[in-house]
Amino acid sequence: MLGISTCWWDARSFRGDEIVADILELGLEGVELEYRITNSLYQQMKPQLNKELRVLSIHNFFPKPEDRAHGKGSGDLFLLSSTDKDERSRAVTYTIRTLEHASDLEAQAVVLHLGHVDMENTMERFRQLHRNGEIHQDEGGAFLDEQKTLRETKRGKNLDAVLFSLERLNREAVRLGIYLGIENRYHFHEIPNFDEIGTILREFEGGRVLYWHDVGHAAVQEQLGISRQKDLLDAYSGKMIGIHFHDATGLDDHFAPGQGEIDYGEITPFLKPTLIEILEVHPKVERNELLEGVQFIKAAINDSTAIPAP
Repeated sequence: MLGISTCWWDARSFRGDEIVADILELGLEGVELEYRITNSLYQQMKPQLNKELRVLSIHNFFPKPEDRAHGKGSGDLFLLSSTDKDERSRAVTYTIRTLEHASDLEAQAVVLHLGHVDMENTMERFRQLHRNGEIHQDEGGAFLDEQKTLRETKRGKNLDAVLFSLERLNREAVRLGIYLGIENRYHFHEIPNFDEIGTILREFEGGRVLYWHDVGHAAVQEQLGISRQKDLLDAYSGKMIGIHFHDATGLDDHFAPGQGEIDYGEITPFLKPTLIEILEVHPKVERNELLEGVQFIKAAINDSTAIPAP
C-alpha cells in the first residue's frame, strides 16, 4: 500500500479532515503523519484515521509540541545524539510520546532522525564545490577526505549518545510493538553515515531498530561522492522497514518522483510487499506534479513485483 507524508500540506490552508479527504482524492489509502502536524490538526484528522485512511508510519516528533506550536516543526527538534543529558532526555521523552501515538494508531513504524556529530555543517562548501564542477576533482576529493577524518575523530561521543538513546527507545518499541526506522540523512555531519547504519543495526539485532531508506538523501550524498544509493540498498535492504520516495535534481530534493534525476530502475529491484512505501514530497511541488508522481511510483511498484529480490 502506497502512502504519502503530510508534509506536502504544510503551509497550505487545510483543516485536518480536509487533508484526509485530499489524500483519498489522490487515490492513496495510507499516510505518514509527521512533525509539522500540530495537535489541533491531528485531532481534526483523528476520527477518519484507520477508518478511511490507514496510518502506515509516523515521523518523529509527532505531534508538534505545544510549546513549539508557533515555530517550525522538525525531526531534529530535540537531538538523540546530544551529549547534554537534559536535551537527550527530552529527545527520548518526546520520541516515546510519538511511539505511543503510533501504537494507538496501529502504525507499523516511527521514522527517526538520530542527530549529528558535533562539528561544523560544511554543506555550503560542498554545494560550492558541486556548483563549480570540482566535487569529483582533486580539490573536492581532498575536502571530502579532510571532512571524513574530522568526523571520525569527533563522532564517538555523539554515536555513544545515539546508542544510549536507542537502547531506551528499543525497549519501549518492543513493549508497544512498533518498529524504529533509522533514516539515512542529507548532510555529511548527520548520523548515521553508511558504516554507522551497520553499527546500529548490529547493536540492536533481534530488536525493533531497522533501516529506513530515503532515496533523495541517498541521491544527494551520491552526487557529493560520500556514498552510493545502490551500496546502501545492497547492504541494508534486508533490514529495511520503509522507504521515502521523492526525486532530486543536483543537491535539491523532495520533488515529485519521475521529475528529477534519480534512476528509479536502480531502486525498484529492492521494493517488496512488506516495505512501508511513503511519498515524501515538499510543498514546492505543484498539485499536477504530485499527481504525476503518484502515478509514476505506482507504476514503479507494479514493475517491482515482477523483479526477483536481489
